[in-house]
Amino acid sequence: MVPFGAGGQTHLDPAILVALILAIILILLLPRKYVLIPLLLLSVPIPSAQLLMIGMFHFQLFRILVFFVWIRLIWQRYAKEGKASAIHFNAADMCLIGYAVVYVLAFTLLWQEQQAFLDSIGRAYNIIGFYFAFRFFIRDKEDVERFIKALAIVALFIAVCMSNEQMTGRNVLAMFGGVPAHTPLRGDYLRSQGPFSVYLTAGCFGATLIPLFLCLWRKGGSRIFAVVGVVAGLVITFTSHTSTAVSACLAIIICLAMWPLREKMQWVRRGLVAMIVSLHLVMKAPVWALFARVDFVGGSTGYQRFEIIDQCIRHFWSWWLVGARDYWAWGAEDDMWDQANQYVAIANTSGLFCLIFFLAMIVYCFKYLGNARKAAGEKSSEAWFFWLLGVALFANLVAFLGVSYFDQTFITWYALIAMIIAATGAPQKSLAAELERVPGPFPRKAAELGFEGVGRVAQPARPIQPYTPRITKPKSWLSGTSANEGR
Repeated sequence: MVPFGAGGQTHLDPAILVALILAIILILLLPRKYVLIPLLLLSVPIPSAQLLMIGMFHFQLFRILVFFVWIRLIWQRYAKEGKASAIHFNAADMCLIGYAVVYVLAFTLLWQEQQAFLDSIGRAYNIIGFYFAFRFFIRDKEDVERFIKALAIVALFIAVCMSNEQMTGRNVLAMFGGVPAHTPLRGDYLRSQGPFSVYLTAGCFGATLIPLFLCLWRKGGSRIFAVVGVVAGLVITFTSHTSTAVSACLAIIICLAMWPLREKMQWVRRGLVAMIVSLHLVMKAPVWALFARVDFVGGSTGYQRFEIIDQCIRHFWSWWLVGARDYWAWGAEDDMWDQANQYVAIANTSGLFCLIFFLAMIVYCFKYLGNARKAAGEKSSEAWFFWLLGVALFANLVAFLGVSYFDQTFITWYALIAMIIAATGAPQKSLAAELERVPGPFPRKAAELGFEGVGRVAQPARPIQPYTPRITKPKSWLSGTSANEGR
């Protein structure tokens, strides 16, 4: 076993190599609004075992493609569009950058080995590379809808492959490596996984995309994509036969049913917190012991989900600073090394500060969606669109309780965050640009300092008038008026 996955050799199938070259050409030549489609069509459906080794670095297909997307990004930004295409950073962006930076520092300090540093750099490359590629090329609602249509095509291909596994017991994508040739069997169920490293991430991929496909339903020409996407998402979910994916689907149904209560969500959240605290007080075991009872498909390891959460909480002082090396030996379970929980995986490998940045990014996304939905007002279709993005976000949070995204599923996760910011911030103009239109020295100075409005829904513009002090003529004390009146 090679620590941190540092070993390996180049493995590129000739057909995949041809597809890779074609995708790179398209990324460099297509109009801006289509640049992400070749990236998506080749990054997600192909197993991650297809890779190019450069020194000690693994360059899977998605890493190679995102590199060329960044070449296109730099050319588009500085050679074609200039300052008009600049990314205006918001709080969620800064949290993501903080998350990536703290992860590199914490993981390196924890292990203090060169390979650990290289591994953390690779993960940061994935996070920042994909996220800001999506942030640059997904700019408004139209870009969001176009990207979701491409996701529907990808989901359809994966659904066909996973359905074939149910009928034949074999994975046709095994020819590319990285996935087993024979579909895993647990109990009486075949657990299809398609191009993903495990059936857990496969099922969550399908389940969490369903709300995004529903976003297309109210737009006439996009309904076919909505139907195809929803059907494909359901097929992927149920052919994976995982309780985590089914839990995400149940969360989606509950969130959709909460639409009539959208104006009272503050009370709903408070009630949910009160219920959890009450259960914790009256139960003999901690409230998170309920995870041990979750089993929707039979054969699920609910107790292991409970155990990793329980041991993480019990060993808080072991991991809070930069993570812990020995988390695999904390519990009585032999598979404690399998951190099937996104939150626990972040905590155990990189500490509390990294987890805080990750959670803060999610909180800001919900804040942007809430503000956008309220700003939509009587436009029910617009409000429903933002609500569905929030449902997709919440479905991922539920899925995180049963799996960590360690394969290409991270691509759609960061794409979702970028889509939320693009949809809720469009049309978006920087405050600096607005201030430049206002006469007076102070607004110009503020514009020079680069103050920007980010992460907010554009409000109806109101004319901004320069401040002119109103000075009145001083009057005597006999008139009952102060000499300072009006200043």
